[in-house]
Amino acid sequence: MATPQEFAGGRFAAPPILDGKVTEGEYKEAIHFNGMVDAENGTVAAEGGNFFLGYDEKFIYFAARLVDRKPSAIQSTEFRTNVSLYGDDSVSLSLDTFGNLGDFNRFTMNSRGATNIQIAGGRAAKREWLGDIESKGRITADGWEAEARIPWSIMRLPGKGPHDLRFNVFRDHRRLLRTFAWVRTWNGHVEDHGRWRSVEVPAAKLPAVQALPYLYGGADEKTGLVANAGLDLRYPLTHDLDFVGTINPDFRNVERGVLSLDFSYFERLANETRPFFLEGGQFFRGGDDFGAPSIFNSQRIGNFDGGGKVFGKLDPRTDIGVLATADLGHNDAVVARLSRQIGARRGWSAMYAGGGAEGERNDSVMGSYGAGYGKWDFNGQVAATQDAEVGDGHSAFLTGTWSENQSFVYGSYTETTGNFLPRLGFTPETDLRGFDLYSGHTVQLKHGPFLNYNVQGGLTYQRSYDMEKSFHEGASIGPRLVWRDGTRIGTNLSWNRFFGGFDDQRYSIYLDRPLNNPYRHWFVSYTRGQVAGSDYRNLGVGIAYRPVKTLQLNGSFQRTTYLDETFDQTIVSANYDLDQYHSIGGRTVVSPNGTNWYLSFRQAGNRGAEYYLIVGDPNAPEFRSSVILKAVFPFSLRT
Repeated sequence: MATPQEFAGGRFAAPPILDGKVTEGEYKEAIHFNGMVDAENGTVAAEGGNFFLGYDEKFIYFAARLVDRKPSAIQSTEFRTNVSLYGDDSVSLSLDTFGNLGDFNRFTMNSRGATNIQIAGGRAAKREWLGDIESKGRITADGWEAEARIPWSIMRLPGKGPHDLRFNVFRDHRRLLRTFAWVRTWNGHVEDHGRWRSVEVPAAKLPAVQALPYLYGGADEKTGLVANAGLDLRYPLTHDLDFVGTINPDFRNVERGVLSLDFSYFERLANETRPFFLEGGQFFRGGDDFGAPSIFNSQRIGNFDGGGKVFGKLDPRTDIGVLATADLGHNDAVVARLSRQIGARRGWSAMYAGGGAEGERNDSVMGSYGAGYGKWDFNGQVAATQDAEVGDGHSAFLTGTWSENQSFVYGSYTETTGNFLPRLGFTPETDLRGFDLYSGHTVQLKHGPFLNYNVQGGLTYQRSYDMEKSFHEGASIGPRLVWRDGTRIGTNLSWNRFFGGFDDQRYSIYLDRPLNNPYRHWFVSYTRGQVAGSDYRNLGVGIAYRPVKTLQLNGSFQRTTYLDETFDQTIVSANYDLDQYHSIGGRTVVSPNGTNWYLSFRQAGNRGAEYYLIVGDPNAPEFRSSVILKAVFPFSLRT
């Protein structure tokens, strides 16, 4: 492992002018570093960059000059702030103010000044709560450049005085379809992040109490006239601990995910999109990755009358999160998690999740530990549940991963009793013991029409918890080939036997282009085989098209045939940006559950009042005649 590059200084006497023009004269007091490597394999990037990093009492200043041999091909679709820049050429500053390699904030920008913010711990997209950064950029004769002004106040800070910060810079290069880094930190190289010595971190100013009260009114075919009000509140308990509360929350303007029609023996969950749960969401992780049993998934909590959560840092290496919601007269839920980072790649966590109405109580506890050594990472997790209906249960999950460059081998052992039931979590498979093995290898090609090829495969052997009968035996292999123009073709062949019954065999092929472009993209996929003794077919097609830079159109169609029945699902959506803060959008979903559509007008994304006019219900299974106007009036109170 290499010694991290270290820098000192960078304090500005006079701040640079934020105009998108990066000159060394105005950044002469900043620390300066250059060069980039492929983030996956470490090879030197032919199109690198120069970077500048400095600060004063209020802001951190970051500037980048990036080489691109074909400036006309630079992708810069987005122009708004605090939006996804996936699909654009972008540059990101990753910054850990605590210097412990575990709390990185990420600030991303493109050549048009559009930005994206990812604050350590997780934040919802509320401008008053998230804060914002200011960025400017431009395309030049030999590439593009950008600069940004990042307030200290939007990050958690370790306290006033000199501190060592850790940092890195990443670049998403659309034309080359690669991610580059100033320092490669993947595959166990986390300690190679740059070290910024003795930065004079300012005293964290305790922000104001931030309230987001809302009112809505309208008419609905089922309930008649509608009128209601509620409140979202964020209150800083300390510089590093926040309280977020909600009274009578309303999520009618939140478009939730729609699950595909793919066959599964087990339950699936759509992604969480509700702001209350996104705020500080990383402090409430209910299980490790790679399919481990989870004792908390916020999607399990439906509509509720009120809730509150406290989350943040007790010290630079200790995180805490406590959450409670109540549906008066029905169910309550309580979640608490404590985690401790021991070293750069070692840490533990302990968690509780429970709730339910009288006579329906469910309690779950979990402990986990993870450590990394060189090319190896190990994780272990044990959990136990007590349920008023099914009794006691437990689970254990152990994993080991070896990785080097673009090859990896992953193995896991799982055991879960039949009575293991975390009602606030997600554990679709129970009553089993067994192993999983998964491996993959990618080869990057320097010349010719192809960019890379990849092969991944896996083996599964699981039996019932008492080891007396088969639960799941399976094998899969999937090669993939990517052209330099972004065309990708891949296949997958799998064999699975569940519960000692039918032998399921499926063959899939998919084709999409261009890779990782959400604005203009198409795909087609087809699966055929045998599932549970019946012929199975699944066809999927989709397209994303942006005819002008402010209008996005998306559509998808899926047809699944199983047990001699055919099920279709069609999703069409559109969004038109009137300007940075005003948009018109809508979505239509035609599925076996019915047909639903909605239209909306939004004034959102800026500080100050927000308005939502919604015709229909975005999350109903079938269209409802409904017209609702919702208004949010944020205000702050100094304590």
